[in-house]
Amino acid sequence: MESTPGRSLIQNLYYFYMPFCVFVGLTGNTMVWILIRSNRMLSKLPTNVYLLCLAAMSSIFLLSLLVFWIEEVAYIYFYDIFQDSLLRNSYYSCIFNTFLAHVCDFASVWLIVLVGLERLLLLYRKTRGLTVEKARAQVFILLGFAMVFNGWILFVADMSPEGQCDIKLEFVGMYQTMTIVETIVCMLVPSVLIIACNCLVVSKLNSHIKKNPGSPAVSFNTADIVLTTQTSAPSNTLKSYTRISSRFSIDVEKTPKKKKKGIRYTDIQLTRSLLVVTWAFILLNIPNYGYRIASILFGIPENSSMMTAISLGAHVFLYTHHAFLFYLYIFYSPQMKRRLKPTAMKLLECYCFKPPGDYHDHT
Repeated sequence: MESTPGRSLIQNLYYFYMPFCVFVGLTGNTMVWILIRSNRMLSKLPTNVYLLCLAAMSSIFLLSLLVFWIEEVAYIYFYDIFQDSLLRNSYYSCIFNTFLAHVCDFASVWLIVLVGLERLLLLYRKTRGLTVEKARAQVFILLGFAMVFNGWILFVADMSPEGQCDIKLEFVGMYQTMTIVETIVCMLVPSVLIIACNCLVVSKLNSHIKKNPGSPAVSFNTADIVLTTQTSAPSNTLKSYTRISSRFSIDVEKTPKKKKKGIRYTDIQLTRSLLVVTWAFILLNIPNYGYRIASILFGIPENSSMMTAISLGAHVFLYTHHAFLFYLYIFYSPQMKRRLKPTAMKLLECYCFKPPGDYHDHT
């Protein structure tokens, strides 16, 4: 029996944490897909086009992580049994999984940027300029660019003599250069944009709350409300009736202007929940890119005990982001949280508690 290098407790916990993140993340992503696609109002929001694609990218990343975990566990713990099986790392599996992971990471980062920019423009513009069709077009362009940008992975990834996925020796310099470029394109620039957008959004929300104290929402002074408040007291004279009518007509003329400049309550709620998502995204992604840059700039060997521990910690943060990001969105968004129970009951009724033989076509 050929023994594999000893594994520390942290490394063993790391390999057990992977499938947990995969299960939790895929469950959360599926919940978001069901909640958004089953609600007509939510499915028509351009922001949710980005979020649905983000959930899909996260799911693909988690599935590639699951394949990587199966191969690693088979190699480490069951080497004699699986050394010649398909579960062992293969050349094509190495290339494909590495490429998918990079594409999904790239797309996820810039989808978060698009979400932040969409919220910013929505709060500062008087009209909603982005449509679902435009958002879908932006998503397709982004995915195409992500594949082109990460195409170099297909040529430099290779299997090491130990059967591990690695980089070809002649492309180590290229890998280090692209790591720096990736850090700038996928972390530095997006982080600056996200932080700037979030700060401007917070500033806008604070100014809105100051103008509307005591309520996070705009006071919806529509014609119905004006009519109710102004005519609540009975009027017995023609003079008072004329005065109320004239005041009502003035309010009707002013109402469209106020409504045009106001911020909808649902937009404020969604923006606040997305602020939590974007901040969490940045905080959980910084360690991974920081580790990669530190290993290149300071020349610290990646197989040293300190760098191994830092690498495990950085990857734990990365996997945690993919596992829990959409739970933050669901439970910090009142609209999504309200839809949880009705949607779950509807699914149970349709697929679990349907009487036998009740398959009538209601179309």
